[in-house]
Amino acid sequence: MFDNSLRLAKDHGGLLAAGFFLFFFSVFGQSAFFGVYLPFIQEELDLTKTGVGSIYAMATIASAIVITFSGKALDYMPLRIFLAIVLVGVAVGCFTLAFAVNVFILFIAFFLLRQFGQGLMVLSATTSVNRYLDKNRGKAQALISLGGPAHLMTFPLLALALENHIEWRHAWIMYGLFVLFILLPFMWFYMRNHQRNTHDLWEKRVKEEEENAVDAVTDHWTRKNVLMNWKFYALSLITMVSPFIGTVVVFYQRDIADAIGISPLAFAATFPLFSFSTIIASLIAGHVIDKYGEVAILTAFPIVYTAGLLVLSSGISLPVVYIGMALIGAGNGMISTAGGPLLAFLYGTKHLGAIKSLLFSMAILSSALSPFMFGYFMDHGVGILTIFSWAAYFTAPLFILGPFICRKKVV
Repeated sequence: MFDNSLRLAKDHGGLLAAGFFLFFFSVFGQSAFFGVYLPFIQEELDLTKTGVGSIYAMATIASAIVITFSGKALDYMPLRIFLAIVLVGVAVGCFTLAFAVNVFILFIAFFLLRQFGQGLMVLSATTSVNRYLDKNRGKAQALISLGGPAHLMTFPLLALALENHIEWRHAWIMYGLFVLFILLPFMWFYMRNHQRNTHDLWEKRVKEEEENAVDAVTDHWTRKNVLMNWKFYALSLITMVSPFIGTVVVFYQRDIADAIGISPLAFAATFPLFSFSTIIASLIAGHVIDKYGEVAILTAFPIVYTAGLLVLSSGISLPVVYIGMALIGAGNGMISTAGGPLLAFLYGTKHLGAIKSLLFSMAILSSALSPFMFGYFMDHGVGILTIFSWAAYFTAPLFILGPFICRKKVV
């Protein structure tokens, strides 16, 4: 399994590295990073949990709507130019958050960071590897997805360590300067040969498939066709679980720590274990997908994730919390690896940006609703661990859908 992954990295290392970097630095638009600064934002703008959750939800919902249009640009715009626009958007979002003095500017900041950071950076990475590789997509998806747990292991702990030394607004100015003057030039230089090499080879392959449609391995569905296919909606239900719950885990990490009776730093220390289990599960899932298909992963994911929720919600002790976070992390790794290859398998790669933006929009929408919903219940006296136990009633039955989604290619 690991030999194959190393060979894949050797053959397509440039594309995989670009995908990894996009996942890694998407942290500036991720809930895990916002969660560290949330108490300071609430205090300075005099917001309740419901209030800040509502603003976050509205901004994320707006991002979910817009990405169904902006994501389509991946199908016709050169990737290098697309990424440059995205990174400028991330930098502007960082600066906007640094100067947020009212709820309107906070909304704009959340929207920009969710749209360009959490949204288009990750969408660019996953769409690219599943479009340009016709084999070993599962392993490729697993490898680039390692950027997610890597940033979770790095940035929240770093931000917590620096919060007593750097005022939070100054920190976001620094992040914006980093994206604008270091990350953007690096990616622009790194992707300089992509269009005339990797992209041209893919275009040639798609043209040959269309000219030999009878013998083609994959049909290239349009987004309109996909919207009439029930499998897309079943897959959406499964893939929405991780962003819905995972957003809350990192967004309200301080509240979880209080509920368990530990310090925020002690809870943040569970993120490396969460990330490690995500990495291992992702690599295993990539191997399983390439060898056996997605059905085993889509079936096992809801079971593993539900077990993690139930263990975490018990809140018995810190070691038990570690086990719960490890299980949730494993589930996160499984589903983050399965989504991209399955879409390419079911619907082809020609319109993959447009199609994947739909699924991504569903995921963003779910991550928008959960902070508001959890915040509302917490403001009305319901403990966050209790809400996690409620969520298990939704996640548990989803294992039934996996075999039906993957039973055959076309319905």
